[in-house]
Amino acid sequence: MAGVYLAFLVAAALLGAATGRAAGLPTSGRRTVIFSLGTRNSFVVLPLVLALGPEWNVAAVVIVFQSLVELFGMVAYLWIVPRYLVPEHAAIMQDSAGNE
Repeated sequence: MAGVYLAFLVAAALLGAATGRAAGLPTSGRRTVIFSLGTRNSFVVLPLVLALGPEWNVAAVVIVFQSLVELFGMVAYLWIVPRYLVPEHAAIMQDSAGNE
């Protein structure tokens, strides 16, 4: 189960970086797209699942587990995105190349 969530985080980061680049967004915009795609806000549905009754307790555990993986993924994004996916110096080089 964790593998699916991790694969989603990786795919969302790569798709967000490509989308932001294709749209010509500045560094902050490209990073925002990556983080927006990577978060799924699964705690929004947790009250709905809890209201379904005790036979759906496994679904609540899955939602909480996915949220924990997402939380640690966002911490990893804080380190990975500015260093590898959307570094500040690459955006400056791209901006200066476009202005010449």
